Amino acid sequence: MFSKLIGAVLIIIGIAGLILPIVPGILLIMAGILLLTKNRPVVDWAWVKEELKKREKICSGGGNERDAAITKSLDESLLKAKALSKPDHIHTVKKIAAIGEDFIELEGGARFSAGKIAGYIKGAGHIVIFLATIGERIENAAGELTKGKEPLEGYLLDRLGSFAVESLAESVEKKIRKDYSILKKSVSRRYSPGYCDWPIEEQRILAGVLDFSKIGVTLNENCMMSPKKSISAIVAIADEGVFTESGSTCGVCEKKDCSYRRVN
Repeated sequence: MFSKLIGAVLIIIGIAGLILPIVPGILLIMAGILLLTKNRPVVDWAWVKEELKKREKICSGGGNERDAAITKSLDESLLKAKALSKPDHIHTVKKIAAIGEDFIELEGGARFSAGKIAGYIKGAGHIVIFLATIGERIENAAGELTKGKEPLEGYLLDRLGSFAVESLAESVEKKIRKDYSILKKSVSRRYSPGYCDWPIEEQRILAGVLDFSKIGVTLNENCMMSPKKSISAIVAIADEGVFTESGSTCGVCEKKDCSYRRVN
């Protein structure tokens, strides 16, 4: 937060050309922009590519025509995904008023009904609610390709979009953890509605606390987000040592056959 303030001040000073010569002014503007964008959550496209290859069992060095064709399509789809992606995120911090056996109540009255989450974040004093999205252009382009004559490219582009928003959400989580570590606080792993025993319908509560429309995300009647390549989540904030970065919230979930299950 302090670096952002300093960055904004530098930009303002740099723009004031009447006070400073043009070259120092430009340098200060550049320094300010760097500070404002420092540690900004981003998509790790290298991870996205490798994760897709692992999940889809794509072998780059297979040596046959099929593998070569799929690898070529993947590389082309990755370039397209990068160009179409529009990463954005918002967050808010709320004090926890009470934690029961099967609920979490926030200051202001918002109340979540999720038993396993309540047990997982016991000891926390605040939660951070965040929303990450890469926009709608990837899913729109993937849909057009799938309906047309390029179903493979459409499928790969759609999957790249799914992993891209996952990477962005992970980046947001890491930034929150880093920011709070400075304050000697620990941060839980993230939890999203629709996973484990947290009902998907409680997306509405999240959207009521954090205005999703600020970054162009809406909910339909089934509480699914649009754009689809969006992730909402909470992380809990507690004293140092309560939560560790290792481990996963999947450890408190009994659903063992989930394709999104994390092992660590």
